[in-house]
Amino acid sequence: MKRIILSLAVIAVVSVVAVGATRAFFSDTETSTGNTFSAGTIDIAIDQQNPWTQSYSIGDLKPGETGYINFDITNVGTNPVNVSKNLSAFVNTGGEVQNYFCSALQENTSSEPECVAETALGVKKDDVQSKIVYDLSVKVYDASSQEIWWQDIYTDAEGKSLTDVYGQDQYVTLGMIPVGGYMLVKQSYHFDPQTGNEYQGDTLSFDMTIKGEQLPQGDNGLASVVLENKSGAPNWDILQFDSVKGTLNYQTSGDTFNYNFSATVNTPNLSYTLLYVGPSGNFPYVSEEVIGSETAVGTSLSLSGSPDLGVDITNGKVWLVPSTTYPSGWDHANNLYETGLINYNDTNN
Repeated sequence: MKRIILSLAVIAVVSVVAVGATRAFFSDTETSTGNTFSAGTIDIAIDQQNPWTQSYSIGDLKPGETGYINFDITNVGTNPVNVSKNLSAFVNTGGEVQNYFCSALQENTSSEPECVAETALGVKKDDVQSKIVYDLSVKVYDASSQEIWWQDIYTDAEGKSLTDVYGQDQYVTLGMIPVGGYMLVKQSYHFDPQTGNEYQGDTLSFDMTIKGEQLPQGDNGLASVVLENKSGAPNWDILQFDSVKGTLNYQTSGDTFNYNFSATVNTPNLSYTLLYVGPSGNFPYVSEEVIGSETAVGTSLSLSGSPDLGVDITNGKVWLVPSTTYPSGWDHANNLYETGLINYNDTNN
């Protein structure tokens, strides 16, 4: 019995060797060497300063007068950059001239008229930012200094004060700057002509912050751009006082254009088409530029998908238009327009 078991064990070993021997075959191995992964850079310069150390001063501004703070933002990094702006740390003081003692307030004021006005109010007014009506506009230039996009973001016609725009420490989106390009930022500060004597001699100081971020933001490397309804030619001002707008989230690189879009539209239950319209925004459109179409449920619209656009997008625009107006026609009241340019690398193209 022991001999039989031993014989079986020997047979098993031989079988294993035989199986191993049958695995020999022709082959070839190639090795790629020197592969690298490089992190890009996100870097901006303000008025050619990096870091930004300049401060600005608007002096002796009186009701009805306007002061200006303009600067340019240059993309000195290696990737397109989204930029936004914030004003914060508002500090009000009575001004440098405090030469009139107001007995009613038991403190110095800048002048006798200020004392009279604040006495009548029963309180000292230290909120100059609420009396400054704000304008903000931008122009974007590419690396060859060619103007490629512009937008009036706030205008004095809207009557937005610094408190309205920045009171909750929020950032205002300015748009996208391509590599090597720059953005001209224009700001005007209108001292409300109805401002009373209670603000005589007061001063306002604040911090101004410009933030540059890479295009992909949030989960899955998605970038985003907001589409707004606008006033139309010639100014194309953003209509700030309504809820009609949309947000496009998209992947900046891939075989297909992976995106999702949600909007509140002007006309309920209408079919809408989302379009890439090219760097110049030419009209009429071409069929390759369709991203997707869907019918709104009431005034709510949702779109998502992964179309193969077959093109790279460089400094491009995205619009939402009623489907009946595509590929020809015009329905400005129901259109939504870009508030910034987009870039997309079609890796299958």
